[in-house]
Amino acid sequence: MVFLLPGEIMNTRIIFHLLLLCLWCAGTTVAADMNQRLTASADHGRYLRMANNFFIIYDPSTTMDVPYKQTGLTRLEAQKQIIERSNKTLPPLGWQAGLYPHWKGGMWLHGAKQGFKPYYVLDRYDQEAYAEAISQLPTIPAGPPMMQRGLMKLEHLLGLPGRTEIFLFSDGLHSTYEGLETEPLEQARMLAERHDICFNIVSSATTPAARQLLDDIAGVNSCSQVIDFDTVFDKPEHLLGKLYMDSKDAFNNVLFDFDKSAIKPEFTATLQRLGAFLKGNPSAYAVLSGFCDSIGTEAYNIKLSQRRAESVRKYLTHHFAIPQQRMLLYWYGYANPVASNATPEGRALNRRVTIAIRPGNQVN
Repeated sequence: MVFLLPGEIMNTRIIFHLLLLCLWCAGTTVAADMNQRLTASADHGRYLRMANNFFIIYDPSTTMDVPYKQTGLTRLEAQKQIIERSNKTLPPLGWQAGLYPHWKGGMWLHGAKQGFKPYYVLDRYDQEAYAEAISQLPTIPAGPPMMQRGLMKLEHLLGLPGRTEIFLFSDGLHSTYEGLETEPLEQARMLAERHDICFNIVSSATTPAARQLLDDIAGVNSCSQVIDFDTVFDKPEHLLGKLYMDSKDAFNNVLFDFDKSAIKPEFTATLQRLGAFLKGNPSAYAVLSGFCDSIGTEAYNIKLSQRRAESVRKYLTHHFAIPQQRMLLYWYGYANPVASNATPEGRALNRRVTIAIRPGNQVN
């Protein structure tokens, strides 16, 4: 047995606390280094990740088994082709991702987490593995439209850290069992209230009631939207483009006054160059992404950033007759500031629309 004198005890305590401090510092350094690596994985210099997670919800219903224009495909086959081609455009930015059908044949009870087998179980996104999962999607219809079940299933998949983008294919039809299943709009509202999610609804609706339902679902929060099926079939890279920003071939930002969405005279020269470029390169299109400073609520800023992107699109349509399908709009509120929101000068730089050019026909 070893006995320590009072002074030695004090020195031992000091050494012990110093060791604890060193361990804490080392842990902090490791955590900071890990955070830096994670951030770097989401930004490969050219690309910036704009969401943390995404799900694609595939519609395998009988109502999608109809001819799609003059393509020789059914709408169900065209849907699968859109997802296949869109997947090829994604850079490796480390999302958590999943691929699910609205429903799959067999018994399913609300609350049964394993009621559906995913084609791509929720996991870190891997392009090749995701492509393999897409190849397994059915092109023979599985039964009646079950949009309500796809939305109900999401209840057991959400709760992930960060923002989740949901890409939902639908013709706006469903076959909800009253009293046993939740109506699609009610379910979408509940999910939006509980989770940080955005619905991106790829609409093939053909009736006013179906279109209205999809519009109402997109209206449950300020970051959701309806995308036309024809648009993403013609340009599949549109489908998942909201997941990241591409700095290649970027024009100068267009800046805005506080709480305004009107184009300022000093930025018309940038838009004139952009309009002339798009006129001279008819296969290219512009990605217009709206942002705000941090003053105000998130919901208000998301809507304001949408109005700013729409303002740029309106200018190009009015002055250059650029078709709307050649201008892809996203809006992010006060996400991804390029300067400090603590100063007036920084906030002025954050009130912006970024402009990036993407070549057409880039997906085979």
